[in-house]
Amino acid sequence: MKQEMESWDEARYIELNTYFRIKIQGMVDSDPYIRELQKAEGGLQLADLIDRMSENDQELWAEFIRLDRIKLHLDMQNHLEGRGTPYTPRYGFGGSSEEEDNSSPW
Repeated sequence: MKQEMESWDEARYIELNTYFRIKIQGMVDSDPYIRELQKAEGGLQLADLIDRMSENDQELWAEFIRLDRIKLHLDMQNHLEGRGTPYTPRYGFGGSSEEEDNSSPW
């Protein structure tokens, strides 16, 4: 994990987070297959969305998930060491509702 920690790139994480927020919302709004899955008994699963992404987007998704794991690890470590934004059940490591909604990963 230490080697992965050294590859943490907050700007890239934010860039990919924003890209996938827009991408997934677009898929949910416009893809008839995805819309049908939402209505189905089993509902829409994240894997369904990933399967509908292009190969390039799936590679970007894998990069995003790798960065997200690093971020979670850093957030937990900072929390345990009393640094950074404290964890709260309602907002996670994201702070309070006073912060702008766009700062939240999802």
